[in-house]
Formats: sequence, structure tokens, C-alpha cells
Amino acid sequence: MRKTLLTLSGCILILSSFSQIANEFRSSTPRMIPYGQLPNEKDQTVQSLFIEQVWSPGQVKFKTNTVLSLPLIFDVYSNKLYFLQHNQIMEFAEPVTEFSMKLLKKSDTVTVAYRNNYPAVDKNTQETFYEILVDGDYQLLRCKAKTIHLYKDEEVPEEKRDYSKELFYALLPGNKMVQLKKDKEFVLKQMPGQAETIKTLAAEHKLKLKNEAQLVELFQLLNNQ
Repeated sequence: MRKTLLTLSGCILILSSFSQIANEFRSSTPRMIPYGQLPNEKDQTVQSLFIEQVWSPGQVKFKTNTVLSLPLIFDVYSNKLYFLQHNQIMEFAEPVTEFSMKLLKKSDTVTVAYRNNYPAVDKNTQETFYEILVDGDYQLLRCKAKTIHLYKDEEVPEEKRDYSKELFYALLPGNKMVQLKKDKEFVLKQMPGQAETIKTLAAEHKLKLKNEAQLVELFQLLNNQ
């Protein structure tokens, strides 16, 4: 197994013996459910993989507008958010509306933000979290079908577990949600109400919309109109 990967199924095996604790805790708290406990420090392999490679400092906003700072892990594959508290893996019982995590990218730290409660589209529901690439009246969102943070499917070959399929979506004025591709003609088709503006902006800024960076630039320009 590579150092950077840990299967969710492995986590479940490690944590299954703590299901009774989870049930007891569930009845005593309105917010947090223990999802188990980290393995003994004697097991350095699992311990180092779980703590050093997965947990990221983050902030969570609840439906009640309460904000907490906690070590987080987001399993994009199953769309679940976990946090670490007192050496326990916890799952949120109170609805989370937004969260952000600080991730190391090369030699720099970047903050990624996620939000849910978007209109249902394709197989996604209002509970689906999207990464916010551009915020505003025109939002550009990303949804990953597999995760680079945590895996749960043991049947996926090891060499393919760094593959992460991503889909782009746009939230348009009027609370309309549409899927996008890195393709100018597809964007124009999905956003007919903004087609002429997009054509003008694309021509002025030489945007072919063939990559994520140009999609981001387009949505930033749309929000500045």
C-alpha cells in the first residue's frame, strides 16, 4: 500500500469494535457521534497513515450558523465529513452547510471550501458537497466521484486509486444548476441565457474554455459584469 493512501474499508474494520460506544454517545449528544477510536500507537503503520496523511486543519459551519475549527477529513467518494477529537474519529450529527480545509500543495498551503444545499442535479442531492471554485451570482463548482483523501473500494486496483473523476457544475441566477464541461460549445449550450455575454468575454480575453483555469476566469468575469 502506498504511504498516502488508506482504504475506508480498512478504517471501518479498525473502528468496528467501537460501534457500541457510538450508539451510547449518539443518545447523549445533539451534535457529535463517535465513529470509533484511532488504533493503538504501537501500530505505527496505521497510525502514521491515518493521522499524518489524511487529517487537515479546517473550519465547519453548521445550519445553526455555529462555526468550529477542527481537524477534518472529507471522503469525496462517499460524500462524508469526519473530524478528529481526543483521538476519536467523529461524524457530525448536526447538519453541516459549509466547511473548508487547508491542504498542502507542493510547498504552499491552499484552502479548499465546500458547500451543500444546492438544487438536485443528475445523481446529486441537496446533501451533496461541492468544492467552490468561484463564488458569487455565478458559481463554478466541482464534484469529485472518487477521492484522493480516502478510499473505500478495495476492488479498485492500487495503481488506479490516485484517479479522481471530476465533474463541473454551475449555479446560475434563479437557482438553476447545470453541468459543465471544459468545452466552449458545451458551456454555451448549457448557459443559453448568458451565451452572448460568454461569447463576448471569451473573444475579449481569448478564452477557449479548454481547462479549469479558463472556466474559473470566465465565471469571475461573469460576476464582475
